[in-house]
Amino acid sequence: MRDVLFHGRRVVLSYSIQQLLRLSARRRAARDGEVAAPAETAIPDNPRTPEDFRPLENACFQDPYAFYRMLRDEYPVYQLANGIYCVSRFEDIVTVSRDTETYSSTHQGVIAGLRKGSSVARAGEKLAGLARLGIVPGDVLALSDQPKHTNERKVAHRGLNSRVVKAMEDEVEVLCREMMDEFIAAGEVEFMSEFAWRLPMRLIIRMLGFPEADYEKIKDWCVHGIATQSGISSPAELAYSRSEMMAFFRYCWRQFLRAKREPREDLSAIFVRGVADGAMDEQTAVSGILQLLLAGSDSSATSMGNALKLLIENPQIQEEVRADIDGKLPAFIEEVFRLEAAFQGHFRWTKCDTELAGVKLPADSRIFLMWASGNRDERVFDEPDKVRLDRPNGKKHLTFGHGIHACIGRELARTEIRIVLREFLLRTDNLRIAGPAPFMASMFAHTLQCLPVRFDARH
Repeated sequence: MRDVLFHGRRVVLSYSIQQLLRLSARRRAARDGEVAAPAETAIPDNPRTPEDFRPLENACFQDPYAFYRMLRDEYPVYQLANGIYCVSRFEDIVTVSRDTETYSSTHQGVIAGLRKGSSVARAGEKLAGLARLGIVPGDVLALSDQPKHTNERKVAHRGLNSRVVKAMEDEVEVLCREMMDEFIAAGEVEFMSEFAWRLPMRLIIRMLGFPEADYEKIKDWCVHGIATQSGISSPAELAYSRSEMMAFFRYCWRQFLRAKREPREDLSAIFVRGVADGAMDEQTAVSGILQLLLAGSDSSATSMGNALKLLIENPQIQEEVRADIDGKLPAFIEEVFRLEAAFQGHFRWTKCDTELAGVKLPADSRIFLMWASGNRDERVFDEPDKVRLDRPNGKKHLTFGHGIHACIGRELARTEIRIVLREFLLRTDNLRIAGPAPFMASMFAHTLQCLPVRFDARH
């Protein structure tokens, strides 16, 4: 009876809040439509200050690396107009990542969208109340602090450890070839929509035991989930994306409860057992499932697109890799991770007053750890903007995070991308980009909107 009441209340409240969010999105959109959006200003040829880069506008997101370099050299802890502090140097990022007593990973559902001066702790606690009711995702895995984080990570690791990933290689290869067969004869493909998004998401859906027919709606929900972290969404866009996340979380609940009723051997079952063993409650388990879908789909899709784009843009490197695929491809992939991090960074917030790189950070300060900037820090990497297959510290990059929150899916990502690039190199010649390939506007993710590719198929 207690479970029936809990889930009945959960569903009713979820639908009610979703409708309120959608109403808010419509009202805000109508109000915003009455005010003309300011025209974007081109980045000056010789920017002299960080503001010259227009850091929260689309022009900067397309190629942010000169902006990152200026921050590293002159403003290592820089406050954006929206109040978020950007930490850009490798060693400072590592320092923050290791200091989990001062810098919290929690409440990331509110950090990006808060107004300057708002309290992360207060806003986060309001959201945590809804999480305890099972209405919104709670802080779990990458979004949790110690000691809670250790138990959660142990549960998820059972389904994503190196032994499990190794056993999946044949399945990844078969799926990759089947998907390539659909377009290889045509000699062209819009790589992001027809391949990069589909393969990793189909795999994680299979791993969780979810219906593969649900791919399209899960993918759309994931796009909205990433949008809530962009840092630049309008209030209307943010409200609508959050409303879609309510539906996504209800879906994850339905799938979790199905796995609980129908025992089976998959990644969902591992979370069910985690609850039975007392390692986590059901709200945390469902939040973990949602987080794996979000991170597992977007990060691999982004890295695949960036990898193929870099391979085409560097023909000499491509020839080196083609000449020794199994020997050189792993090093190239690490350079892709370093140069084009799928997630440009992650958020933290300060639990107390502190100081970093000479900048005082009051309690409740919002922090953005810029993995992508640290990956190009000249203090750590020689010739940081170049692809180098002989880089001695190539795996030292921050793309998978650092410290206790290092990504548990990193070996799966490496495996997926290695197999995909290998198949493309073996089955094509004369790879080329056939049109514009812009990045989405976001300070969080560096994902290609599209990547039209042409090639000559090998027979």
